[in-house]
Amino acid sequence: MTNFLFDAQDIATPLMLVDLDDTLFQTHRRIVPQADFKMVTTDKQGQALAYMNPIQQHFVEWLLHSTDLIPVTARSAEALSRVHLPFHHGAVCSHGGTVLDADLGVNQAWHVQMQQALAPYQARQQALMEVVQLQAVHFGSIRTWMVEEQGLGLYVVAKQNTENDNPYAPNFLPELLNSLSPDVLDGFYFHLNGNNLALIPKPVSKANAARFLLQQFASQQRPILGFGDSLSDVEFLNLCHWWGMPNHSQLNRWVKHNLTQQYKQEGYYGDYQ
Repeated sequence: MTNFLFDAQDIATPLMLVDLDDTLFQTHRRIVPQADFKMVTTDKQGQALAYMNPIQQHFVEWLLHSTDLIPVTARSAEALSRVHLPFHHGAVCSHGGTVLDADLGVNQAWHVQMQQALAPYQARQQALMEVVQLQAVHFGSIRTWMVEEQGLGLYVVAKQNTENDNPYAPNFLPELLNSLSPDVLDGFYFHLNGNNLALIPKPVSKANAARFLLQQFASQQRPILGFGDSLSDVEFLNLCHWWGMPNHSQLNRWVKHNLTQQYKQEGYYGDYQ
């Protein structure tokens, strides 16, 4: 048997691209915090918003000691500043609309690229908010807004109004989305998470922003790992050499469902080119 001996100085610290919400922690609306949970994010009023359970706490401690952690998140830069974890290697925010440098300042080169790519979408996003509001009259109450960074409109959010913002309330947002004209939605893609619907211009992409951020590490030949919980994370996860997902996540449920369907149809677990 061969023994593999490594000089610790020769081991490159892996880069870890990681989604945050529902991957490393959950908001209090989705869980009942226990005594051994740890508060990890606050809202704009400084009140506790999200928690890590003990297993997540151990996982995050391991990540912080063993990897260079880079969050890839739908959170804005402002919302990321309310996550009480140390990030020292940059970040991808706002579904990829914003890249932060190691000091968590906005990367201006990426911002200029987004300004150019999103110029045709600024008026369209304003119009889209109006159309969504008008169409929602047939389904229920919503509120809409545009997520902005440094004065640039990045994407539109439609949030279904439910008691206490309950993410598990009966959801009409898929019906609302399907009722909109294809012409209005041309050039956008969509992410539905509980009672939040994001309508995102195609130039805004977690994967494109993560690829841009990773360029500064390209010459280092470092292992790239990834973790994410939703189907919208797969694109950036495919930039990684290895990636994983939490149990009970949207992505985990999708994989299990489709593996089952494939086996029923094919009679075996097969490969796809």
